Amino acid sequence: MLSKGWYHFKYPFKLWAYECIDQWVMATTEVRTSKRILIFRLDLIGDYLTCRPFFSALRKEEKWKDHSFTFAGNQQVKTLAESLDSEVFDDFIWIDRARFINSWGYRLSILKKVRKAGFELVLYPSHTRQFWLESVVRVSGAPGKWTPKAIGQYMSAFEKNLCDPGYSAHLETGGPVLFEFYRNRNFFGHFSKTALEVQKLSDHPSAWATDKNRSDVGLIAVAPGASTPQRQWPVSYFGELISRLAKTGPFQFVVVGGPAEKELGEELLSLLPNVKIENLAGKMTLLQSFEYIKQVHLLISNESGPVHMAATTGTPCVCISQGNHFGRWNPYPQEVAPEIATVYPASFGNVKDNFESLSNLYHNGSTVDVSQIGVDLVFQAAYDLLQRQGFQL
Repeated sequence: MLSKGWYHFKYPFKLWAYECIDQWVMATTEVRTSKRILIFRLDLIGDYLTCRPFFSALRKEEKWKDHSFTFAGNQQVKTLAESLDSEVFDDFIWIDRARFINSWGYRLSILKKVRKAGFELVLYPSHTRQFWLESVVRVSGAPGKWTPKAIGQYMSAFEKNLCDPGYSAHLETGGPVLFEFYRNRNFFGHFSKTALEVQKLSDHPSAWATDKNRSDVGLIAVAPGASTPQRQWPVSYFGELISRLAKTGPFQFVVVGGPAEKELGEELLSLLPNVKIENLAGKMTLLQSFEYIKQVHLLISNESGPVHMAATTGTPCVCISQGNHFGRWNPYPQEVAPEIATVYPASFGNVKDNFESLSNLYHNGSTVDVSQIGVDLVFQAAYDLLQRQGFQL
């Protein structure tokens, strides 16, 4: 309560201070507009990966071929984006999201850099806008500033009224229930006919073919972490699942994830003294994790970043989900990523038949306990995906 009260107390002062920063940058930094396009996306790995097929589509469009392209994004995806999209973007601007929101000096330096670049067009394809991030678009000085009609936002009506007049238009991208990939396609389709032809994540030119060079021993990666506790399947369940899979064939298991998942990996190893399993959580960069996931036969993951990596690389994946933002981020449509099998609590019933009701219940979030998903359900999904690849189980 104290934290919430303190936020409301300091909010008007922060609002005033950041308004002063915006006005200072716009008043003191000259804009020389050139043929440059800025794509601004300051969210996380899933948002980036479901959006990136349309970056190259935009670049191919005849109308924009004489323009240079800049991506301004969350520095968490830096190693991945600079490797995957170096041929699409001429320049990158990396932003520490927390510092940009909370540090006056850092915010000022980023905004001046954006303003000096002189963009003709700024595309902000986020469907859940945040007030503290909109200054990047505002101070750019670009004649054209475009964003979608938001389907969800972390802005009050007052903040929205401050931001909205600065855009050229708010583009229609689809109804309230639509998978994020399609919504991104609809947004970029306003600027590129090629974007409308993209059918799945692995259509991107730099995506890897599903016919991968793999060893004879089956390699199964597990990602036990998640951004929130409600989405994190119990480690003991992962342990039971791996123990059962290990008895079906000659598999090697690997734990993947960031530094925050290292401890989860160690806990998992302690549950499986007789299983060949290695903990690589926290030992790889995002790019290294991405490249590793493309080599495995199967990924088993909570609904988080690794699932989107699997969808991009064509890696078979069991996604364990409690339905958070159902219809927007899960389940992956078969035509977008046919190798993703999403498992829900048994109470969800037949997901295909109950899609509309589940969307109404969980499109804006879910508090369903992910531990309601039994090991049997996940094991069967994993078993099916392995059999589909020709493993004799």
